[in-house]
Amino acid sequence: MQHPKLFLKVGNNPEFNIADKVPGLEYLGDNATPVINNSFLDVSGVDGSQYQFTTFSRYQVPANFFLRFGDWQDFKLAKHQFYRLFAQRKEMRMRTDVESGIVRFVYPTLPEIKPAEDGAHYAQFTMNFDNPSGYRYSLYRSNAKHDFASDSFQFGEFDVSEEPTYHFTSTAFSVYNPSDIPIDPFGQKHDLKVVCKFSGSSLKLTNTTNGSEWEYKNSSSGSDSIILDGINTTLNGNPASVNTDYGNLILDTGWNSFTVNGASSVDITFSFPFIYL
Repeated sequence: MQHPKLFLKVGNNPEFNIADKVPGLEYLGDNATPVINNSFLDVSGVDGSQYQFTTFSRYQVPANFFLRFGDWQDFKLAKHQFYRLFAQRKEMRMRTDVESGIVRFVYPTLPEIKPAEDGAHYAQFTMNFDNPSGYRYSLYRSNAKHDFASDSFQFGEFDVSEEPTYHFTSTAFSVYNPSDIPIDPFGQKHDLKVVCKFSGSSLKLTNTTNGSEWEYKNSSSGSDSIILDGINTTLNGNPASVNTDYGNLILDTGWNSFTVNGASSVDITFSFPFIYL
């Protein structure tokens, strides 16, 4: 039986297989469960509670490991190396070969590591990773260049008849969001960048699927780079939210139909990671 592989990335350092860093270590997999919190309002004198909202909360990812060693010295060296890898006080990107197109951004908590019994030459233990966002994300952003037949995307991620595109030059187009939830930069602080160049007196993007919209009110000749980053807008790298209507765009799950007004020609790119539970 082939064991799964755990790949970790710390900061800008290269991704590595944890088994390559600790002699005798094998990763046995994880089985995390998303956490949902429902908020209710209790009103004095009224029976029951009134539902308010639901949030996805921080949860732990229990990762299981098996460590094989020859003698006590080997055990102590492997244990120290394991602790040293994870005691960096930095966020880690976590990915497995089972779901190679999906990552979590986590913080480790160090486990107790000891032989399974007196005289044993192996140890089995579980290490918990805190996942503060409560989400999983696609390995790549929507606008990255991919081979859709490769492991860049998760199996079943694009259950559509044609490959989605995220670069548009027409005034009517559709954006596909394969995430498990809507992308909402204002309400949920989700990562969504819309990079625009246009010619015209203004640029108004309207998602006719859900009614969300954003308008850049100044004119452009087509050479300016205007970026809506979440809820903030920049013009050629400088703050420019004052030139907008302070609107924000939301992407529902599935297809989102957009219309463009005020511009005669456009070059628009939607860039965001897909979000999974």
